[in-house]
Amino acid sequence: MRRNEVGGILTAVLLFAVLLPSIAWANSQGSDKSGPGDVAPLFSVEDIDGKKVALEQILKSGNAVLLNFWGLRCGSCIEEIGYLNPIFDRYAGKGVVFLGVNVDGVKADVLRKMMPKMPNYPKYTVLPDPEFKVPDLYHLGGAPLSIVIGRDGVILYRHEDFKAGDENALEEALRKALGPGK
Repeated sequence: MRRNEVGGILTAVLLFAVLLPSIAWANSQGSDKSGPGDVAPLFSVEDIDGKKVALEQILKSGNAVLLNFWGLRCGSCIEEIGYLNPIFDRYAGKGVVFLGVNVDGVKADVLRKMMPKMPNYPKYTVLPDPEFKVPDLYHLGGAPLSIVIGRDGVILYRHEDFKAGDENALEEALRKALGPGK
């Protein structure tokens, strides 16, 4: 082998060795979506009224959870809320806690002011999260995002975006989360 061939091979090997960890890290960041079969990441934040909401406590009390990520300017989010509210009404008091995580990066006072102006706004608990703690834990790629967490803390359902009809699969996941006969 000639000297410049060896130099080229060594350069390629060194470059590969330096870049491989960065490539692996970048790929791992995009692929981890906290989906069905994964244990739900725990969080504790305040709701729109300043009351602490902790996922761990909700699960310990034997409830399943519907976690819905939405935004004030997101048309499909607002449309989905119109479908989620009747589901919330049907499951109220039946072992499912609905949590609407706002992804606008605004504080509670802004949400309290803006939500009444929306054509559909959540009847269920709203979590302002200006630091994006919960969306980051669940690797939010886009809103709306709905996640159903079983009573055992395992994610049963994850669906991004919304179109009419999607609520049927979500409600099926809620029935599964509650167990037979629910």
